[in-house]
Amino acid sequence: MWLRLSYLSFRSCFNKKMVNGKFFGPDISGRYKGLLRKQFYFHGLPWIYEQPKNRELSPYHRKPKGHKRERTREQRIEKIKKNLMNYAEEEFKFRQERLNKRPPGGLDMIVQKMIPSWIHPKTAAQLQSTKQLLLMKRGRQPKQEEEYKTDQYEF
Repeated sequence: MWLRLSYLSFRSCFNKKMVNGKFFGPDISGRYKGLLRKQFYFHGLPWIYEQPKNRELSPYHRKPKGHKRERTREQRIEKIKKNLMNYAEEEFKFRQERLNKRPPGGLDMIVQKMIPSWIHPKTAAQLQSTKQLLLMKRGRQPKQEEEYKTDQYEF
């Protein structure tokens, strides 16, 4: 160990080294480093070759991360407030969509079968084309009929 100290610098001999992408251990091990420190102490010399560790950067001194619901609470409250501003409109749209998607029942179903243009705003051309398609599926030729008049049922 003492021979090594004659040709090594104190700063670099106690640290790990990276050579060609690989780490190598220190030139002087921790055991001999302790012996050197003890010799320095006996002779009244200060040991300046070991950097004091910064304990404030240790993970033990950091604030705990906490739960996600606690960290994101402010953003969640802002999002809820923003969504509550448009709540009445959104609720009305949702209910209207649900009503429109629901199949007609009762009197609405009867009226739809008798006068389809009252309930569903299909044009006369769409009604005629669907009627022709149904007839063609059944193997019949569609008759040349007059166009369906929607204005005769207006009140």
